[in-house]
Amino acid sequence: MIRNVLFAFFALISAIGFAGCGSDDNPAVDTSTHDNWVQLQPWEDSVQLSFELADYSITSGQPWGGVSTGTQDNTWGIDVKAGRHGSSGVADWFRSHASSAWCANFPSDCPNWPSDLNFAMTGTLTINGANYPITIGQGSTGLHNNWWIGGPGWTLDVTFGVAVVTPDGKYFFEPVDDTFNQFSISTSP
Repeated sequence: MIRNVLFAFFALISAIGFAGCGSDDNPAVDTSTHDNWVQLQPWEDSVQLSFELADYSITSGQPWGGVSTGTQDNTWGIDVKAGRHGSSGVADWFRSHASSAWCANFPSDCPNWPSDLNFAMTGTLTINGANYPITIGQGSTGLHNNWWIGGPGWTLDVTFGVAVVTPDGKYFFEPVDDTFNQFSISTSP
């Protein structure tokens, strides 16, 4: 009797547990390539910016189509053609390539470091002829993709909010209010 009751109980649990687990209920991860823009707004129009990619990390199974620079909405930026699916491995890679970082995460502050990122990259950002090692990554928060920026030798400055500062202390990168993908660049906090 107990054996029959246990058998019936496990049969019921199995039926409930597997109900609704068909392939339509567990959609595959999106592996589409997207244009992913991070925008950098310098303090004046005459500032010259360029970026050269050195290395990148992306969540396993996601496409990588490379990077280009240009303007979007009249603001200079970097367009990463890649898939979007977060992983802790990419966030760990990002952290191993940056001494300090901050994110554009309206309306909240950033945690100390990202826990998951869709992709991350390292390279050289040139500002008016001066070269800076930089690490940039895209994660997500709520319904938005948000960007992280920093690099080796970079520091945090909390004088008037939070900014990440180039290794020579010359340039400050602060998230632009009400955005998830824009940073202003200034010569003072």
